[in-house]
Amino acid sequence: MSDNLVKDSLKSAVKGRGARTSTRKVRNTASPADQEAAILAAAASEFAEAGVRRANIDEVAARAGVSRSTLYRRFPNKEALLYAVATDAYERGMKRLEESVRGMGPKDALVEAFAVGAELVMSDPLLSRIVLTDSEIKSVTAKMTSLFIDMVTDRVAATLRDEGAEMPVEDLLEAVEIHVRLVISLLETPPSDPARTEPQRVRDFAAKFLAPMIW
Repeated sequence: MSDNLVKDSLKSAVKGRGARTSTRKVRNTASPADQEAAILAAAASEFAEAGVRRANIDEVAARAGVSRSTLYRRFPNKEALLYAVATDAYERGMKRLEESVRGMGPKDALVEAFAVGAELVMSDPLLSRIVLTDSEIKSVTAKMTSLFIDMVTDRVAATLRDEGAEMPVEDLLEAVEIHVRLVISLLETPPSDPARTEPQRVRDFAAKFLAPMIW
């Protein structure tokens, strides 16, 4: 898959992730948009539970209540489906982050964004697999990693600007990118003291060392 295609896939805000069911659904006769939402919800559960290598496309179709041919018309292979699911998870996470910092001002918004971003990755089984634990997913999404960081950086920087950040655009983008990469690094290799990962400790860390970078 080319970098441009990966970027296009990431930028499409695929919506409508539903809840996992443990039984096979009856055939889904809903609209194409609702069918796609059901497929993404089923795929999110399958990837989170089984990982990318063991994920079964037939099982995804059965969970979603659609035929195999219907699924493949929308997502021609497992990689395309994974990108769509990752895009959906990204969009939902960013909306939650943006809502959580509204009205805080740039420094406090940065602290909250740092803490919420870390909590999102840790608490969401799919995001945790994508970002931290599943080497197979990481290998499939290798092309996506830098683009994902760029897109999160752009989105968070725009949010901080809305909250009143006045620093030059390039400086703001560089500072936010450091924060995004630091979140990923800290989650991939947690500190030896588990207490340092507690939400208030994370906020204190961000307030002391990261917030001063934003103005």
